[in-house]
Amino acid sequence: MTEHSHEPSSDSELVKHLKGIIKFRGGPISVAEYMEEVLTNPKAGFYMNRDVFGAGGDFITSPEVSQMFGEMVGVWAMSLWEQMGQPARVNLVELGPGRGTLMADLLRGASKFKNFTESLHVHMVECSPALQKFSTRSWNV
Repeated sequence: MTEHSHEPSSDSELVKHLKGIIKFRGGPISVAEYMEEVLTNPKAGFYMNRDVFGAGGDFITSPEVSQMFGEMVGVWAMSLWEQMGQPARVNLVELGPGRGTLMADLLRGASKFKNFTESLHVHMVECSPALQKFSTRSWNV
Protein backbone atom coordinates (compact mmCIF):
# COMPACT_ATOMS: atom_id res chain seq x y z
CA MET A 1 0.00 0.00 0.00
CA THR A 2 1.40 3.37 -1.03
CA GLU A 3 1.30 6.14 1.56
CA HIS A 4 -0.19 9.43 0.42
CA SER A 5 2.42 12.14 0.12
CA HIS A 6 1.80 15.84 -0.17
CA GLU A 7 5.21 16.25 -1.76
CA PRO A 8 4.78 16.78 -5.48
CA SER A 9 6.60 14.35 -7.69
CA SER A 10 8.53 15.77 -10.61
CA ASP A 11 5.91 14.44 -13.02
CA SER A 12 2.74 15.20 -11.04
CA GLU A 13 -0.19 16.82 -12.83
CA LEU A 14 0.21 20.01 -10.81
CA VAL A 15 3.96 20.26 -11.45
CA LYS A 16 3.35 19.80 -15.17
CA HIS A 17 0.66 22.48 -15.05
CA LEU A 18 2.95 24.95 -13.25
CA LYS A 19 5.79 24.26 -15.68
CA GLY A 20 3.34 24.86 -18.55
CA ILE A 21 2.32 28.24 -17.15
CA ILE A 22 5.96 29.26 -16.69
CA LYS A 23 6.87 28.07 -20.20
CA PHE A 24 3.87 29.86 -21.74
CA ARG A 25 4.80 33.11 -19.98
CA GLY A 26 8.46 32.74 -20.83
CA GLY A 27 9.46 33.33 -17.24
CA PRO A 28 8.59 33.05 -13.58
CA ILE A 29 5.21 33.41 -11.93
CA SER A 30 4.58 35.37 -8.75
CA VAL A 31 4.40 33.73 -5.33
CA ALA A 32 0.72 34.74 -5.22
CA GLU A 33 0.03 32.92 -8.50
CA TYR A 34 1.97 29.87 -7.33
CA MET A 35 0.03 29.74 -4.05
CA GLU A 36 -3.29 30.14 -5.84
CA GLU A 37 -2.48 27.20 -8.10
CA VAL A 38 -1.19 24.82 -5.43
CA LEU A 39 -4.08 25.58 -3.08
CA THR A 40 -7.06 26.04 -5.40
CA ASN A 41 -6.27 24.38 -8.74
CA PRO A 42 -9.55 22.57 -9.58
CA LYS A 43 -7.86 19.23 -10.27
CA ALA A 44 -4.89 19.13 -7.91
CA GLY A 45 -5.20 22.00 -5.43
CA PHE A 46 -4.61 21.19 -1.77
CA TYR A 47 -8.07 22.36 -0.63
CA MET A 48 -10.10 21.34 -3.64
CA ASN A 49 -11.03 17.69 -3.45
CA ARG A 50 -10.91 16.66 0.19
CA ASP A 51 -11.46 17.78 3.76
CA VAL A 52 -8.02 18.78 5.07
CA PHE A 53 -9.13 19.57 8.63
CA GLY A 54 -9.22 17.48 11.80
CA ALA A 55 -7.89 14.04 12.68
CA GLY A 56 -8.20 12.70 9.14
CA GLY A 57 -6.76 15.83 7.56
CA ASP A 58 -3.52 17.76 7.68
CA PHE A 59 -4.20 20.40 10.32
CA ILE A 60 -6.71 21.77 12.80
CA THR A 61 -7.84 25.36 13.31
CA SER A 62 -8.84 27.21 16.49
CA PRO A 63 -12.60 26.92 15.87
CA GLU A 64 -12.24 23.14 15.63
CA VAL A 65 -10.47 23.00 19.02
CA SER A 66 -13.02 24.95 21.05
CA GLN A 67 -16.28 26.80 20.50
CA MET A 68 -14.95 29.63 22.66
CA PHE A 69 -12.97 31.09 19.76
CA GLY A 70 -16.11 31.63 17.66
CA GLU A 71 -18.04 32.86 20.66
CA MET A 72 -15.37 35.47 21.40
CA VAL A 73 -15.33 36.61 17.77
CA GLY A 74 -19.11 36.99 18.14
CA VAL A 75 -18.70 39.14 21.25
CA TRP A 76 -16.20 41.29 19.35
CA ALA A 77 -18.57 41.58 16.36
CA MET A 78 -21.47 42.59 18.63
CA SER A 79 -19.26 45.21 20.27
CA LEU A 80 -18.39 46.69 16.87
CA TRP A 81 -22.04 46.59 15.85
CA GLU A 82 -22.96 48.58 18.96
CA GLN A 83 -20.12 51.06 18.32
CA MET A 84 -21.49 51.53 14.79
CA GLY A 85 -24.87 52.54 16.24
CA GLN A 86 -26.59 49.15 15.83
CA PRO A 87 -27.21 49.33 12.06
CA ALA A 88 -30.21 47.42 10.71
CA ARG A 89 -28.05 45.52 8.21
CA VAL A 90 -24.54 44.16 8.59
CA ASN A 91 -22.79 41.91 6.09
CA LEU A 92 -20.84 39.27 7.99
CA VAL A 93 -18.39 37.67 5.55
CA GLU A 94 -16.15 34.71 6.32
CA LEU A 95 -13.40 33.96 3.81
CA GLY A 96 -12.31 30.33 3.70
CA PRO A 97 -14.83 29.05 6.23
CA GLY A 98 -13.92 25.40 5.81
CA ARG A 99 -16.60 23.44 7.67
CA GLY A 100 -18.30 26.61 8.91
CA THR A 101 -17.47 25.93 12.55
CA LEU A 102 -16.39 29.50 13.34
CA MET A 103 -19.63 31.00 11.97
CA ALA A 104 -21.78 28.36 13.66
CA ASP A 105 -20.14 29.07 17.02
CA LEU A 106 -20.38 32.84 16.53
CA LEU A 107 -24.08 32.68 15.66
CA ARG A 108 -24.94 30.24 18.43
CA GLY A 109 -23.21 32.46 20.97
CA ALA A 110 -24.99 35.55 19.67
CA SER A 111 -28.42 33.92 19.34
CA LYS A 112 -29.78 35.53 22.53
CA PHE A 113 -29.16 39.01 21.10
CA LYS A 114 -31.97 39.17 18.53
CA ASN A 115 -31.42 42.77 17.41
CA PHE A 116 -27.85 41.88 16.52
CA THR A 117 -28.56 38.55 14.83
CA GLU A 118 -31.50 39.94 12.86
CA SER A 119 -29.20 42.58 11.39
CA LEU A 120 -26.75 39.97 10.11
CA HIS A 121 -26.51 38.89 6.50
CA VAL A 122 -24.05 36.00 6.49
CA HIS A 123 -21.85 35.31 3.47
CA MET A 124 -19.48 32.34 3.29
CA VAL A 125 -16.79 32.49 0.59
CA GLU A 126 -15.28 29.04 0.06
CA CYS A 127 -13.32 28.03 -3.06
CA SER A 128 -13.24 24.29 -2.35
CA PRO A 129 -16.14 22.28 -3.81
CA ALA A 130 -15.45 19.64 -1.14
CA LEU A 131 -16.00 22.25 1.60
CA GLN A 132 -18.73 24.35 -0.06
CA LYS A 133 -21.34 21.82 1.04
CA PHE A 134 -20.72 22.97 4.62
CA SER A 135 -21.05 26.64 3.64
CA THR A 136 -24.43 26.36 1.92
CA ARG A 137 -26.47 25.44 4.99
CA SER A 138 -29.11 27.84 6.22
CA TRP A 139 -27.92 30.04 9.08
CA ASN A 140 -30.89 30.17 11.42
CA VAL A 141 -30.07 32.57 14.25
